[in-house]
Amino acid sequence: MGTVTRRPGTSQGRHRSVSRLVAGVIYGLFGLYLGLVIVAYATDLVLAWQLAAVAVLLGAVLGVRLAVDRYRDSEHRQAALLSVLGFALAVFAMIYQSSSPGLGLGPSRPLAITVVFVLFLSFLLAVTGPRRYTPVQWGAIGCFMTLSMLYLVHTLAFDPSSSQSRWPIWALFVMGTNLLVVPRLVPRRVFFWLLSTLGSLVVLLGLATYGIGEYAVWIFEVRQWSSTPPIPGVDTTLQSVFPNPNGFGLLSFAGFVAAVVEFHRSLVARRPLGAGLAIVAGSLCGLGVLLSNARASILAAMVVVVVYAGYVLGGRRLGALTLASTVFGVVAVLAGMAVGLIDISSANRFELWSASLQAIRDGPLLIGHGGGPASVVIEPYLATETAPSPHNSYLSVVIQTGLVGGLAYIGLLGGSIVAGMLDTGELDAAMLAFVTGWAIHQLFESYTMFHWSLGSVVVTLSVGYLLFGERAS
Repeated sequence: MGTVTRRPGTSQGRHRSVSRLVAGVIYGLFGLYLGLVIVAYATDLVLAWQLAAVAVLLGAVLGVRLAVDRYRDSEHRQAALLSVLGFALAVFAMIYQSSSPGLGLGPSRPLAITVVFVLFLSFLLAVTGPRRYTPVQWGAIGCFMTLSMLYLVHTLAFDPSSSQSRWPIWALFVMGTNLLVVPRLVPRRVFFWLLSTLGSLVVLLGLATYGIGEYAVWIFEVRQWSSTPPIPGVDTTLQSVFPNPNGFGLLSFAGFVAAVVEFHRSLVARRPLGAGLAIVAGSLCGLGVLLSNARASILAAMVVVVVYAGYVLGGRRLGALTLASTVFGVVAVLAGMAVGLIDISSANRFELWSASLQAIRDGPLLIGHGGGPASVVIEPYLATETAPSPHNSYLSVVIQTGLVGGLAYIGLLGGSIVAGMLDTGELDAAMLAFVTGWAIHQLFESYTMFHWSLGSVVVTLSVGYLLFGERAS
């Protein structure tokens, strides 16, 4: 009777093929998620609760993967999978219910909000393996919880039929997924690759307007803006598919940084093709930053490159010194502009910041004015008839959530930078420099991490990778 001969490596090869297929599906879902964020930011075709539902799907995928990896016997694995899927179904139902007035949890809104908070937080912790968290990570989760609770409590002041009573629910889950789930699910290199690819694509779409004029493609309107970018011979600023140039500059900045990091890593790994592609993407995204004339994005890009170069060339000590010096230099320039020593236009920023500080002083100091538009709060303190946003993320958070929320926000964003500098493990210089750039960028723009806009998503993902990402990925 003959014996069956098994080819060596066949099972390992099959396992690798399955792993690649699973990874491809996961990366595809994440790419879809980022694409939907861009569509939601550029158009009105994707709603916030739909983004939150996709975020739930990403959390469920991570929970399933951890359950399969952790449990070897079928009984425990099956129980874990059923728990994850049951949790995900309950959260899906809550997200769907939140798309219309009322949460379906009875007449007591405080009780309903409490149930939502506990359910969402429990799901996020269950699918991410909380037993592995360090004290620093638990501190970041505490800051996230504090922000979430404050925004949810403020919803009680609004009519249940208003979207103001429900938007923090969607923001809570989108932010939590970006912070805790995605960094455990998708490697950094994939995150950077997607940013550089998406950034290059929107730049190419925008550049076509200089040849054929403004046009429409699929669901997007590709437009220009009536101002002059800092490029000789170019008379109009580019906004590409976004409502204004700031959004275009933001994605171009993110894509430029991602391309710079990939170029350096390709050189170190001696991958000429990867280096060449990174040069192309970096050139396109760098041109996009300039054509957007978004000065905050231009400044942030310079900060990231300088800080990253400091860490690459000089290691931890020189890198930390470069980071601290760069941040101090930006603050010093702002101070010089404020007192008139440096002749650079502030674009009305100081007036907006002064009005914001007055509103903070006169309002509920500890817990803020609530989750409504900050522009409405600062309007009485401005001489102009219409009040734009504070154009400062930190002031926006303090206006809405008070000193308690502001400290939690700074603790999460600034604390991640400090934790990255002091971490004695493997240095993540690229993400540390990236988060530093976002911290500077938020000095001049009003988007916050507690939202689902493009800037909110990318900056929260960056903080999540720095704090919760796998060092080996």
